[in-house]
Parts: sequence; structure tokens; C-alpha cells
Amino acid sequence: MSDPVIVARIARAHGLGGGLILDAETDHAEALFHTGRRLQIIGGRPDVPPSLTLVSARPHSGRWLVVVEEVGDRGAADLLRGTAVAVSREELPDLDDGDYLLNDLIGLRVLERGETLGEIADVLDMPAGPMLSVRVDGRDRLIPFDGAMVDSVDIAAGEVHVSLPPGLLDV
Repeated sequence: MSDPVIVARIARAHGLGGGLILDAETDHAEALFHTGRRLQIIGGRPDVPPSLTLVSARPHSGRWLVVVEEVGDRGAADLLRGTAVAVSREELPDLDDGDYLLNDLIGLRVLERGETLGEIADVLDMPAGPMLSVRVDGRDRLIPFDGAMVDSVDIAAGEVHVSLPPGLLDV
């Protein structure tokens, strides 16, 4: 699979038959989670399958309830808790002009008032919203990815411009 893009994390097992509850990390869940879709396991343990094939998928209380071929009981489902699943970038729906994936932010420089603060090492999906993990002076710092702090994103220039409250990077 070329350029895997994380689309969900396995939150927990559901029922005794091996069902899984997924927390979607994409706006395209409806298009991606359907019978026959193969999801690649990212960073899985050696005792779990490298990919999962959806037998069924449906929305369930703000999450997704899926059944997969490779998991037949609750014990096997429990081994997948917290695991990220991905599809290849080519499998994602086309983006509108100017749109980007959060994964596209990784590696971009973060600037404030024209000064480089650091580079985005990761984008974390947190309950309050995405957080940019920015490498600043050899340490990772978290910056909320929201309109209050992120002024602009220029993928072509490789830059994210921010306006941060005093002391945010000192925490």
C-alpha cells in the first residue's frame, strides 16, 4: 500500500462475536467503510493480522461498528484496541482545490510573525480536536489546530503560520 493514510482507530471490541468499534479520523467514513474494503493495520502487534476486510459496517452512536473477516471472537478483537487502520491515499475521495489531509501537515515549518518555531512532527487526534506536535528546540510541543491559533496553511510553500498566546510553548 503506497502512502497509507490513517482513517480510524479501533476503540474497543463490541459483543462476543468479534465486532469492532472504530473512531473515524476522516470526513469520508461513509465512502470508505463498506463491505469488502481492506484496511491496513498501522503499528500493529506481531500477533494481529496486517489488514482487515470489512464484512459489514454501519454508524453506531457517533462511531462505526464493523465486523471483519479476520476477527472471530472478543479475545481477538481486544488485541486490536487502540490500533490505527489506514487506506492508501489513492483510495480516498478526491479533495477540492485548496483542501488537504491532516497528514499533509507533517514536515511543514511552523512560523509565527515570520520566525520559524519548528517543524510539525505529527498531527494528533485529540478529543478537543487535532493538535500539531511541533518539534521546537529539540522538544515536542503541542499546538491546537484551530482558527484561534492557526492563521494559514500553505502546503505548496511548506508553511503553517500561527499566532500563539504568550507562554503556550513553555508548558
